[in-house]
Amino acid sequence: MKIISALVVFIVAMLWWLFVSSSITIKVNPNMEDMLNNERYTPSTQSFLRGKHWLEDVGEITICADHDATSVEFHNAKDHKHRLSLKNIPLRLLVPRLHYKVEIADDFDAFNLMMAEYSRNGISVPVGSGGDSIAHFETNFEFSAPWKLKKDYEFEANPHFRPLRMGITNNCLSPGLWELNATDRAGEIYHSWFNMPENVYINTLASVNGVRRDFAKKALEWHTKNIALKLERLRKLEKDLGKHPIKFVDGVIGFSSQDSRRKLHKNYVKVEKAGVDIAPKYRREFVDYPVKMSDFIAPGKYSCKKNQEFDFGFLKQPIDAQVQMVKPQTHYNMETFLTQNSGEPYIEITIDLGKEKIIIGNLPLFLVVQQEDFQIHGFGVGVLSNSDFAERRKILIEKGPHPSFAYLAVWESEKLFALNSHDRGLEQIFIRAYPFTKNPYWEITITSFERIVDIVKYQIQIPKSLQQQVKKYTTQYITPSYFGYRDDNLR
Repeated sequence: MKIISALVVFIVAMLWWLFVSSSITIKVNPNMEDMLNNERYTPSTQSFLRGKHWLEDVGEITICADHDATSVEFHNAKDHKHRLSLKNIPLRLLVPRLHYKVEIADDFDAFNLMMAEYSRNGISVPVGSGGDSIAHFETNFEFSAPWKLKKDYEFEANPHFRPLRMGITNNCLSPGLWELNATDRAGEIYHSWFNMPENVYINTLASVNGVRRDFAKKALEWHTKNIALKLERLRKLEKDLGKHPIKFVDGVIGFSSQDSRRKLHKNYVKVEKAGVDIAPKYRREFVDYPVKMSDFIAPGKYSCKKNQEFDFGFLKQPIDAQVQMVKPQTHYNMETFLTQNSGEPYIEITIDLGKEKIIIGNLPLFLVVQQEDFQIHGFGVGVLSNSDFAERRKILIEKGPHPSFAYLAVWESEKLFALNSHDRGLEQIFIRAYPFTKNPYWEITITSFERIVDIVKYQIQIPKSLQQQVKKYTTQYITPSYFGYRDDNLR
């Protein structure tokens, strides 16, 4: 059986190579956002250059796909003098990934691929040159100001401004839908959409995860069926630390990022009170009233006319939180299975909400500290960031901790079943420790559909047996490079 499985993987790999070893030219479509009051309906900060850059006249891109170093060449039909291309894009890190060993792929594995597919995954890259192995962009644009002085007190855009960073994102709306963007220091100067050829996308996904092509394609289909959880594949239970008090924390609504701040200020979310849609002020309103959020529609934009409704009432009254020590079986680097800090303690927290449960596992205790939030970027296993620096992504894969996981689940027939949390409006989880208070606790914040706003905040009592360890890790903590690396891109 193992020989047959190895042969299947080899054949898939060969087919993948045949499909992607040649270049493919496809159309690209910029500026497809809805317009509201003559402004694009987007939470992104818009640069003075938005709509005026050389990239706006790019009608086609050529993709030369490779397992580790895909390139994207931009074609401007009006200007052949200038050039711009993305180089060494790690396509294998931008498709859904199973961060654990798979013997014979089943419904649980398909569910994890689907959950990753409908979470955004992207990287931002710096300028570079032909000798750079890391993902970057190359261009003959020179570094200059994004504007030119036309006359006194009047400016005009510089269409040949060299972007500070370029980005490529695997969109969460449908399989094979991708985005490109460019930014300067003020904000976004360019945004476009394109469809990755199915052969490139599906064959890459199948090859990376060691599954059949037909399985990979079927796995990405959206569904809301309950799937049996097989957590034993992701970790081994070592010690049960019991159930601990948890409480819902009310307060003025918060923001998981500047992006969510802008979404809230632009009324991307409202609550319905007595038949009237109003802007919320407090977290309790999200669990007390129906919530309406700007819908995410084709080709991957926010609608200024259509809302999606959610009921978050099930999050309102948590019963308790079970804490367990675990030994992770997950890895970011599925080629070497090497993970730093493997000997450090990891925990699993199960929040009992009555019918539903939220399970957060493989949490590295040494990274859940007071200085900054530990982020889980999406429900599922090891879901990667929606927009990360390419340099940081590379360090994470090579040196990061064991990937964490999160599931919204229900208990049925003596078994746990995973739910499609995207369908219920849950997106990200942020965890922070407060070990030096009178009653030490973890603060867990859960964010919404499309990361529009923070929905709920819980406080969970830290077990007494862990309090000294959490204090030690907080005292000694230094932000790891895979979380804190920044490139000011000044070259």
